[in-house]
Amino acid sequence: MINNIINLIKDEEGATIAEYALLLGLILVAVVTVVTAFGTNISSAVSKGSAQLIT
Repeated sequence: MINNIINLIKDEEGATIAEYALLLGLILVAVVTVVTAFGTNISSAVSKGSAQLIT
């Protein structure tokens, strides 16, 4: 039983999963920030472009 606990503590696979989760979270924050910052500008540009194509 004690050997199982020691092996669980020494296991580094869990740390790798935590690192990937942290990295994914940071990427998600970056994407949300970029979309929030540029979303209105991109929407406006697409609307203007489509309006020019229609007329």
